[in-house]
Amino acid sequence: MQVPYGLLILALALAPAAAGGCHLAPMGIAGGVGKLGDVSVAFGAADHALHPTAWQGPLRITTGSAPACTVSDEVAIVEAPVALGGGILYVPTYSGGNNRLYAVATKSCRVLWRSHPFTGPTRPGNGRLTIGGRRVPLDRQCHPAGMAGDGR
Repeated sequence: MQVPYGLLILALALAPAAAGGCHLAPMGIAGGVGKLGDVSVAFGAADHALHPTAWQGPLRITTGSAPACTVSDEVAIVEAPVALGGGILYVPTYSGGNNRLYAVATKSCRVLWRSHPFTGPTRPGNGRLTIGGRRVPLDRQCHPAGMAGDGR
């Protein structure tokens, strides 16, 4: 089978974009601490000693040998799945019936973005997040496309 020349050129042109997209990796949490690569996150007190599903915060992030920093108190009552990509930690939170997803810079602990309130699960994927059934595309650096949210 021979591939048409035009199709081959198109595939070669699109390959770098596909290969260079954002890859989110889930961060496992054990004993109130998550670790992925050179990023370590202390999540604070858990809701249950043996089978935690939420952590109170505050989040303390250490990247490599840099000093730890503390994330704003607004990022509290964290639940899984937490994901990391491109130096950005995606942290799902809830309060009452409202969920929010925060994008936090791991080197500065600065909140880069937060979603509008939503209900339903958070699902990280390659090049996107799904929050409450709505897709949030991510750019190549793992930032939410257009940094849509509440103006951050």
